[in-house]
Amino acid sequence: MFSKICLFALLALVPAMRPPRFPQDFRWSYTGPVRGWRCIQINEPAEPSRTSWNDNYLCQQPHTADIGMQWSYAGPIKGKKCVQVLETSDPHTWRDNYLCTNHRAPNMRWSSAGPKGACVRWIETSDRQGTWLDNYMCRA
Repeated sequence: MFSKICLFALLALVPAMRPPRFPQDFRWSYTGPVRGWRCIQINEPAEPSRTSWNDNYLCQQPHTADIGMQWSYAGPIKGKKCVQVLETSDPHTWRDNYLCTNHRAPNMRWSSAGPKGACVRWIETSDRQGTWLDNYMCRA
């Protein structure tokens, strides 16, 4: 009985993780994962290696509740809340790419034509076609 009381007392001291706020608790990196953050790789295998998409990550602040971010370059993931990431000017099959989360995640929407409110910019500076200069994931 004493051990159960101690366990409950310890659990009461552990702060509950708050839900993440968008965009404040998210970061984009085109130079690898952000150290100490919860990151997923954003990749399109059809992109030529010269465009450097192999080191792009979307990261979530680690002291917030995990929203189960997953990336798909082959359509939405069943059972997840997904946002299509579409850059129509990029010829490398970006039509079937999705950022997916669990249903507790903040609502997000994609913009390939500049920021639409509070957003996180997605940019790949090595993509010389310039199609990724105005892409943003925004709060819906």
